[in-house]
Amino acid sequence: MTELKAKTREIKDNANKVRKEGLIPAVVYSKGEKADNLSINYIQFEKVYEHAGESSLVDLVMDDGQTKKVLIHEIQREPVRNKILHIDFYEVDLKKKVTAPVEIELVGEAPIVKSEGGIVIKHLDEIEIECLPMDLIKDYKVDISGLDSFDSAIHVKDLKISDKITILNDMEEVVVNISEPRKEEETPVAEAAAESGEGEKKDEKEAQEDEVKLEDKKEEDKK
Repeated sequence: MTELKAKTREIKDNANKVRKEGLIPAVVYSKGEKADNLSINYIQFEKVYEHAGESSLVDLVMDDGQTKKVLIHEIQREPVRNKILHIDFYEVDLKKKVTAPVEIELVGEAPIVKSEGGIVIKHLDEIEIECLPMDLIKDYKVDISGLDSFDSAIHVKDLKISDKITILNDMEEVVVNISEPRKEEETPVAEAAAESGEGEKKDEKEAQEDEVKLEDKKEEDKK
């Protein structure tokens, strides 16, 4: 279980001042209890989040020694620099099922990509699961090495997962498939050359006709 230390923060504490101290303002929600305002070390949180994501339990250790088992529920970020501005934690009941998004990671190589230049199309970045908190997983790896034709695809119903976990997505949803390579529209070389040749012949013929007309005009002027 990943551990993260938290310090109780007074609601009157200025959020910007907290951030300047290298901390992140945060709140932990517990069902039936008043929300606690916290401050979290920025660097420590980044390490924990990288490991746990939003679908793994975290031991939130309060400054009074109490430990809450929580999920990282929501992260607010600055639009430009993407810095974390605020975190919402949610304390879970270990006896009650929760829902959580789980990131999909593609592994392996589809044979059709190497042999025919196929393009991997990932339709789902995550799946929604339901299970007891202790059975949560951070991500789900999908092996695409079985995709050997342009007609092959992996659907949600094809995902093999623990019987303790229920996938809530539509079972017919496509997770990943292979698309044929795009064909560029090009004028055939022979056709282009032929068109070029015809253009040159046409220009030469017109020039000859203009020359004949000019000679005829000179003869008429002499008369």
